[in-house]
Amino acid sequence: MPALMEVKNLHLYFRTMRGIVRAVDDVTFAVDQGESLAVIGESGCGKSSLARAILRFLPRNVAVYKGSVVIDGVDVMNLSDSEFDERVRWIKVSYVSQAAMNSLNPVVRVVDHLIEPLVLHKGVSKGEAIEAARNMVGLVGLSEEFLWRYPFELSGGMRQRVVIALALITRPNIVILDEPTSALDVMTQANILGLLKDLRSKTGISFIFITHDIGISSEIADHVAVMYAGEVVELNRSETVYVEPLHPYAKALLSSVPRLHENKAPTFVPGAPPSLINPPPGCRFRPRCPFAMPVCGERPPLIKLNRNSYVRCWLYAGK
Repeated sequence: MPALMEVKNLHLYFRTMRGIVRAVDDVTFAVDQGESLAVIGESGCGKSSLARAILRFLPRNVAVYKGSVVIDGVDVMNLSDSEFDERVRWIKVSYVSQAAMNSLNPVVRVVDHLIEPLVLHKGVSKGEAIEAARNMVGLVGLSEEFLWRYPFELSGGMRQRVVIALALITRPNIVILDEPTSALDVMTQANILGLLKDLRSKTGISFIFITHDIGISSEIADHVAVMYAGEVVELNRSETVYVEPLHPYAKALLSSVPRLHENKAPTFVPGAPPSLINPPPGCRFRPRCPFAMPVCGERPPLIKLNRNSYVRCWLYAGK
């Protein structure tokens, strides 16, 4: 059965005064119906740029934008901007941005935020849109009275729920969430994660969950894509990545997380992430890798170990 979304060899480079930034460099992964994929990695590794590449939120300084993004059997990279707006954005794929709580206009009521995508993208009447908004706020755990409030009257957790409702209002197949809990306190984070898991079980929606918080990603992910310097270096089942990661960077990243049931101090990843303008030749983790070999001077391919396991490392070549 084909995947709901299949991304192949996706590239997004930006042109700057210092040179070309390789923000997303040959990224490949797939998302199935009802699945949650967590994209994890250090700040600046290209996670948010990956979301922008999929949704075509592109600035003017794009130098390279190519690859394949197949959604429901259609390569949306071949669509014009107007076709993409009409057929994909907010119809099949929606987005919760990294600054989600600032995404709402403070002087526009919640109900007007929610009905706008339905009127513009679905062509429904205002009355039908308001009824859909009533159902949606209930689905995200808010009462109907919140529809008639302004965003500045809501708490941070309430605004986050409204933004999630806004992403779901058109019933897309996939929602991309970029650090949706980073500005929330621990209790509110737990409530939002519980909400997302509940929504997935009720609607069968798929999530791409972008975060640098490994603990949070472990709560919701079925699969994990580990990004480093613009590349996916490991793509695996969540239970494998969190318990027995394969790539040396994934091992180091998971070793930096404190464990409740292990008498072992967390470690850190030595060195610093490479520049995306001038990345090192070959394996980009090579300058920081304890397992570096002469062959690492050549760029490793994304090696398929089995149906659910991929790793970009010469240690697994030939396996």
